[in-house]
Amino acid sequence: MQCTYVRFFAVLVVLCFSVLTPQSLVLAQAADVHTVVTKLQARYDSTAGFRADFRQEVESATLGQKVAAHGHVYFRKPGRMRWEFVEPEQLMVSDGKTFWLYQPTEKQVLKTPFQSAFQSNTPVSFLLGIGRIDQDFTVSLTNQTPETYSLRLLAKKDPETIGSLDLAVTTKTFDIIQATITDPLGNTTRLWFSNIDRKAPLTDELFLFAIPSGVDVVDAGGGT
Repeated sequence: MQCTYVRFFAVLVVLCFSVLTPQSLVLAQAADVHTVVTKLQARYDSTAGFRADFRQEVESATLGQKVAAHGHVYFRKPGRMRWEFVEPEQLMVSDGKTFWLYQPTEKQVLKTPFQSAFQSNTPVSFLLGIGRIDQDFTVSLTNQTPETYSLRLLAKKDPETIGSLDLAVTTKTFDIIQATITDPLGNTTRLWFSNIDRKAPLTDELFLFAIPSGVDVVDAGGGT
C-alpha cells in the first residue's frame, strides 16, 4: 500500500457534439488534445516553484471507505517536493535524491531513493520536472466546460502497474485544480488544489528532512 501511495504522489473534453464522421472526430480530438497538452506542459515548464493548499480523499475499492485529509504542498524543480498533511499529521519530503515519508502516529519514517519512488511515467513526474506529458503518457480529452478541460493520462510504459490519472485543468490559466488517481487495484485518490502560487520563494531547507529522535527508519531501497 505504501508503494502505491508513494507512486501516486502528486499530480493531469468530450468534444462539442457536432456532425462529424468517425475519422474527422478522431482528428479533431487529437488536435484539441495536442493543444491542451502543449499549453499544460508549457505552464509547468515555466514554473520554478509551486505552492498550494490541498484536500485529499482516498477511497478503498475493497472496503468502500473514504479517508479525508488536507494540508499544504510545495514543488520545486528538479525533483523537490514537500507535502504537509495537517490532519491526519503526515509529512512527505524529497530533495531530489531521497524521498522520506514520515508518519508521526506510527513513529516511523520510510526512506527510499527518489528515482525508485518517482519515474518519468508516474503521475507526479511532470510536476517534478522529470517527465513530459506527451512523451510518457497517452492523453485523451474526456470533457470540456467553459471553465475546465478534463484529461485522462495513461502511462505508455507499464500502464498496468501505474494506473490512470484524471486531471481538471482551468481553461484560462491551465492550472491543475483537481486530480484523480486510480491505481491498478481500483483504489482512488482525489486531490483538490486551491490558493495556487507559482512565484512562492522556496528555499532549499524546505526540502530537507531531519529524522526525529525515537522513530524507526525503514530503508525501502538501499539508501543514498
